Parts: sequence; structure tokens; C-alpha cells
Amino acid sequence: MSLPADSRKKIHIIATLGPSTKTEADLRIMKEKGVDFVRLNMSHSTIPQLRDAIMLARKVGIPFIVDTEGSQVRTGILAVSPVHFTVGDIVRVHAKPLRGDRGNINLTPDYAVQKLVPGDILYCDFDSLALCVSDITQREAEGYVVARVISGGSLGNNKGVFVHTASGNSIDIPTLTPKDHESIALGLELGVGHVAASFMRSGEAVEEVRRVSRGRMQVISKVECIDGLTNLDGIIDASDMLLVDRGDLSKEIFLHRIPFSQKIIVHRARKKGKPVIVATNFLESMITKRTPTRAEIHDIESSITDGAAGLTLAAETAIGEYPFECISTMQNVIGHVTSAVDVDAYADKEEKLVEYLESRNYLLDLTSDSMLVPPNGGVLINRFRPELLRRPGLASLPWVTLDAEQEMDVEQIGVGSYSPLTGFMTKHELQSVLDTLRLPSGTIWPLPIVLAVHADTAHRLHEGSDVVLKDPAGDPIAILHLSEKYTFDKREYAQKLYGTLDEKHPGVRMALNLPDVFLGGAIELLRRRTGVGEYELTPAQTRRLYESLGWSRVVGFHTRNVIHRSHEFIQRAAMERVSADGLFVHPIIGKKKKGDFNQPYIIKSYEIMMRQFYPPNHVVMGALATYSRYAGPREALFTALVRQNFGCSHFIVGRDHTGVGNFYPPKASHEIFDRFPDLKIVPVRFDQVFFSTRLKEHVHEPDGDVMHNEREKLHISGTQARVMFEQGELPPEWFMRPEISGMIAGAIQNGEDVFVK
Repeated sequence: MSLPADSRKKIHIIATLGPSTKTEADLRIMKEKGVDFVRLNMSHSTIPQLRDAIMLARKVGIPFIVDTEGSQVRTGILAVSPVHFTVGDIVRVHAKPLRGDRGNINLTPDYAVQKLVPGDILYCDFDSLALCVSDITQREAEGYVVARVISGGSLGNNKGVFVHTASGNSIDIPTLTPKDHESIALGLELGVGHVAASFMRSGEAVEEVRRVSRGRMQVISKVECIDGLTNLDGIIDASDMLLVDRGDLSKEIFLHRIPFSQKIIVHRARKKGKPVIVATNFLESMITKRTPTRAEIHDIESSITDGAAGLTLAAETAIGEYPFECISTMQNVIGHVTSAVDVDAYADKEEKLVEYLESRNYLLDLTSDSMLVPPNGGVLINRFRPELLRRPGLASLPWVTLDAEQEMDVEQIGVGSYSPLTGFMTKHELQSVLDTLRLPSGTIWPLPIVLAVHADTAHRLHEGSDVVLKDPAGDPIAILHLSEKYTFDKREYAQKLYGTLDEKHPGVRMALNLPDVFLGGAIELLRRRTGVGEYELTPAQTRRLYESLGWSRVVGFHTRNVIHRSHEFIQRAAMERVSADGLFVHPIIGKKKKGDFNQPYIIKSYEIMMRQFYPPNHVVMGALATYSRYAGPREALFTALVRQNFGCSHFIVGRDHTGVGNFYPPKASHEIFDRFPDLKIVPVRFDQVFFSTRLKEHVHEPDGDVMHNEREKLHISGTQARVMFEQGELPPEWFMRPEISGMIAGAIQNGEDVFVK
């Protein structure tokens, strides 16, 4: 039995069986009410339960659809469901099944755990729960990886997981699980004529299902992941029918994109004569209530007028309190719509809307309608191509060994932190940046991003060829498509970039010591640096995280230090000043100067803040592997643009932000932002902050309502704090929270290298 493409004849109802509908009497009522197909959700059912359901449907005379689990990562069973997690919780993610709790969960299929790397984000179910993989060292010996909760939420049993990898590539999982093979074999044995194949990612995946079902089942391909959208045309061509699973699809694209995406899928399939079923959440309120909401009725009507040939009831009939009322409601709405309008003709009238959406590449351009600030230049660059590590002939290409700073630049270009840059600058681009603080396209960009090599290295490289870029250990990390070799006057470079040729300026010394030849061209990032940590999120990851939290106004904070109370004051004040949804704390973890805090203690200080002091789910922390360019106000602008690429709408610019000794006026880093009226990210400027002994609170000097004399103002420098720690003293509580100063003091007592030596 097939679903007709002509919706005027019949809009089919597919009902899901479960605890609420498991008897022969239940199925006879369903048949009388006009249910056309029944199914069992195999993500929550066993093979024996499937056999019983098929036999019962056969006895009653309702056609059955075999459902597959498909290539989806899921959580396992919990000892008590649901479990609530808060930011900072440490969770062991196991490969083997167990009864999970707040400290331990497992994933299925078990080999999904083998695919995880630090920095991967796991979004669980429909809640805001997100975990970031932090440690995989126990995977081989103990069978688990460690993750940290970065967005709190609840988790129930057997919930779908979307893994946002740092590369942006999906985790490779087989099309059919062993259980799916059993389900299809049982369906063939019992004469079932349809299989609903979950998570179809390509036309080849559909053909695999057809082979396994021996061509004896009509294949209903479920479109419920980004890969399915990317390869939609091939999936349509290979399938008998499609099913839009809006629930699982909304884990990979945002909920507000579902309605238009549904229209596009339905219309594309209808053009090729392939019926489409729409599923999930039609009558969700009727799981516990006897009557639907107006929004639910509108959803059913819209799906029918989109051109859907079938509608699915899932939890409504499987576990709901009013399964038969749900069927009656669905049937009544279908009857009303099909009698009121010519559904096929109405669906065709939406062709103009669909054509417009298609012209914008709406289905695959997942950022154009984002509420977040656009990336610098309008497009978030992604040059991460780990699959090219398998490129034939890679080992025979000429190569260049990078130093640690160049390696960090390659990585940040590759993941989009430096958007719109796609590689190292050509001479024309460099000249434009030095002269105008803009790229030749007109996009704001204040700093050179160049790859300088010695003349003997450049001599063996040829323009127009590919060059392998290796890390200091000799491993390939990127491919440079070398478009230009050139020289540049280093004194001009230093003068224009730093405004001085004084060799007491550290940036000037860096510039004058650069090798003689610059290499320009786009890069392809093959792998990220060794030891990339859990907090080194990509711009694509932070942007998705903000949207999952419902943020659009995000304040970015750049830091190189352990947090102290004036930092906290500025952060909270900035969020209040601009009515921000959230704060993005983004410490630098690259090369440091003597006396700076080492990276782990900066991270630990903010972990304490997130667990104990920041408002829950209003702060996200990342870490940026880069280094100081000593470029004063130019660098201040650069630090803001990078945070714009990470999705920040606002950026905190402190007093003497990125200052270099006395080379730049204290307000220079504030004033440079006024030169760019087209700047998308908004600076939030702060001057001196002090602790008032009279008011017993921190005060931003320009905002103070009360005049203070100098004796009433308390300041403490980072140098003073370091001396106090090294002498076994703790900074006062008004300067640093005791929980943080205690952590640092304890580390020093343990002989740890808290400061850069």
C-alpha cells in the first residue's frame, strides 16, 4: 500500500503504538477512526515488542511500518529520570551501557565515544543541556571520556544527541544498526511492506536500506539531520517516500527554521512525485490534555496546505492520556481543510515563496537569518579540511616548518576566528591593511596576518603550487595554496603598524627581525594543534551555543589574567549597560611574558566563577590560542573583530586595553573604534575602576556619583598581587575572591608553576 501524491484523495494518518495503545481493542478503535498505518518507535522498543506489534496490526488489518533507529547518537538509561545538570558538572561519558546519573551517562552506539575529541560539544535532547568533551585519556583503559557541562539542563532516557564537532563534520556512523537489520528481517518475515529509515544522510544510504530490505519494502526516508538537507535531492531520487522528522531535525537546525525547511522539502519531493509525511509535535499538549491548542490546529492545517501526504502521531498515541481523542482531532482537521480548499492547488500557490527561499539557499545557509551579529565581512570562514590528510601525494609536496605563533595563526584562519581571511596576506592585502586598516574589499581589518620565511626556504617554493605547512614536531597541519612570494620593507612595516621605529617597542623588534620573504595564499587546515583543550571552541560552535541559549546580545571579554574583582565588576556592569543576554569570557592561552599567570590557573579561576558566582546559563567560556602583537589600538580593534566572529555583539574595552608601555595614549584603544562607523561590534568602554573604602564597593570613576579623594581609592596591580602570592600572602577580598586566591595559593604551596618564569 502506498501513499498517493494527490492529497485531495486522502491525507494519511500514521499512529505510533506504545503503552497507551497496545491491545487488540485499542487497534480496532484506531482502525475505526481512520488510522492508515501504525508503527513502533524502535529507539524505545525491543525486537520481541516489534514482533508482537506487527502480529497485532496484521490481526486487526492495519498496515505496519517498520521503524529503524538509524545513525543517531543517543544517551542511555538513567537510574532516575530526568536528571538535572548545572554548569561546571563533570560527567563521564561511557561506551558501555549503565544506569546513568549526574556523574555518568553512556552513548549508543558505543563506538560513538571512540569518535569524540576534546572540544566536541554534545547537545542532548531538546533541552539546553550541552556538554563539552574535555579529556579522552581514560577512553582506552576505562571506556569513558570526560565532559564538562557548559549549558545546564535536564536529561531523560534514550535521548538523541547532536555532536557539534570542532571540524564541523558529522560523526561517521553506519546507516543501519545491528538492531535495524533485525527489525527489517523481521518485517520481511512477517510481510511488512514499508520501512521508515531514520537519519538518511545520502542517496547511497537509501539504496543500502533498499538492498537490506531486498527491494520488497517501500523505503520512507526520514529527513532529520543536516547531512539529509545537504544531500536532499539524492535522497528524494532514491526513495519511495520521505518523512520530515521535525523533532530530530530541530536538534541540528534551530526551531525557527523548521517551518520553511519543511515547505522546501515537501515542494522538492512533490515535484518529483514523491509523497511526504510530516512528523512530530502535532498535538503535543494532548498528551496530558483533552483538547488541542490553536497553534497545534494551525500547524496541522499548514502542513496539509504545504502538500503533506501523511501526518504522524508519535507520543500522542504511544504514551498520551488521550490517544483516540488525538486521532479524532487530526481526522477532523484533515476533513475540514480538504473540504474547504483544493489542497494541491493551494500548495502550488506557495511556489513563489519556496522559489524565493531556494534562491537564497535557505535550506543550507544556516547563518543568514541568525539573530547574532554577522561575522566580520559577512561570512564565517571554515577552512578546516581534515579529510585532506589522506590526500594522495601529500608527503611529496614541498614543506615549510612553522613556529608556534605561525601555527596558531594557521589554526585561527582555518576555523574562522580571523574571518574574512582565508589565508596569509598577499602584498596588496598587506599594504591595504597597513595604510587603511582595511582589506582591499573594504572590510575592516587592522593587523597583518603574514607568513614570513627565510630566503633559502622561499627559493624552493613556486607560486601556483601547494605547500605543506608543518608544526615544530614535523607533522603536517595545513596546505598553503601559494599564490605569491614577495618582500616588504620591514621598516615601513614597523612604522605603519606601530607608529614608531623605537626598538624599545617589542613589536618593532619583532617586525625588524622577521625573515625576508612573505608567502601569500589561502590555506586548508588539516588538523588542529596538538593538545587543543576543551575550551578552544570554534566560532561556529560558540554561535550555535548562543542560539541554543536564545542569546542575541553577547558581551565579549578579552583577558590574559586570573579574574579579580574589578574584572567581575566590569563584566557585570557591561552586561547591565547593554541589556546583554550573556557574557563570553575568552582568555588568551598563547605565548605569555614573564610574570603572567600560566594558562591552567586562568581557566580554573573562571571555572570557579561559573560554578559559584555567575548567573546560571548566562556565561560561556572559551579559550583563544593566539599571541600578543604589541600593536596597541590596532590590536584592540583586532581583539574586538575576532570576538565578533565568535558571535559577540558587544566587546569590553578597558583602560589602556592592549597597551604597550607608554607608546600609546591611555585612551587610544577607546578612540580607534570611533574611526569606523561601519563597525558591527559595539565597544563597551571602561576607564579606571577602584574600590571605595567609603562606599565599600567598586566604582567606575567616570560613573561615580560620589567624589572621592585619593586616600579613599584602593588599587592593586597584577605585579603587587604576584608578589603577595609569592610571599605567602593573599590579596585582600575586595581585590580577589577568596575562593580564587585560595586556589592559587594552594597551587603555589604544592610547588606548581603558577606564573610564567
